Amino acid sequence: MKALFITFILVFYFSITCFSQERKLDKAKKSLTEESEENSGYTQSISTSTNENIISSGNIFIDIIGTFAFYLTYGVLIESPPEMNTKMHDAEISEYPFKNAKSGNYFYTDSTNYKLVRFDISNNFVIENKNLYGNDLNIDFRFIKRMGVEVNYLQLFEKVGGISDNLSIFSAMVNYHRIRIQRLDVWYGLGVMYVGNTVNKAGFSYGIGAEWFIKKPISLLATFKGSSINQRSVNKTKLLLKYHLKNYQISSGYQHFTIGDASINAFSLGAGASF
Repeated sequence: MKALFITFILVFYFSITCFSQERKLDKAKKSLTEESEENSGYTQSISTSTNENIISSGNIFIDIIGTFAFYLTYGVLIESPPEMNTKMHDAEISEYPFKNAKSGNYFYTDSTNYKLVRFDISNNFVIENKNLYGNDLNIDFRFIKRMGVEVNYLQLFEKVGGISDNLSIFSAMVNYHRIRIQRLDVWYGLGVMYVGNTVNKAGFSYGIGAEWFIKKPISLLATFKGSSINQRSVNKTKLLLKYHLKNYQISSGYQHFTIGDASINAFSLGAGASF
């Protein structure tokens, strides 16, 4: 496993382009602040005629479809009836990943002596080349087994042709951990993303993530967060291999940032802890 982890680091390290003359951060900020083109003179007519027989709340068929759609949505996003009788329904938050060899973030127990909340803190250095690098700080507060509040702060720096630039992106998400089994943790969330510096704009954000606990002490983390600011995409993708040492961990892998018209592919190396 150690050899696999070292190989993973080296592959991403040597895949980085060492030279770049494009001012990506300046390109990103300009695309997020420029006036967006809007189609003028276009109107959409809405018919006011309706079929009262179809939209009637008393229509039995519509009521059945509506009820079915509600329970289907609830089952997919929250929990289905069969899952209520599984071990996942009562899975507890582990004090830290791989506290025992068979479980990652969650474990199965009948005991009432378990951890109610957990803080996960990680910090990763990201670098695309010698001119563009930054820091990615992530704080995740987990509570009541399934819920979490995640805060992320990304700070990027760039120096090209003697000109220095920087860009910061802040996001806050409320996450629901949908799949909570001992080897796999899958979640989704909603929140807000804010781009600072000369952009100073915020947008609604959404995200999804998963962590697969392959075998103690190795896990694989994959996350995606997306937003739209000034009708341009602001996305953050993360793929990290993590090595756990009790309640601490080191990670390495790949991070991708789409910020308006700029695309950044970065090698990532960091550390974290669970409390």
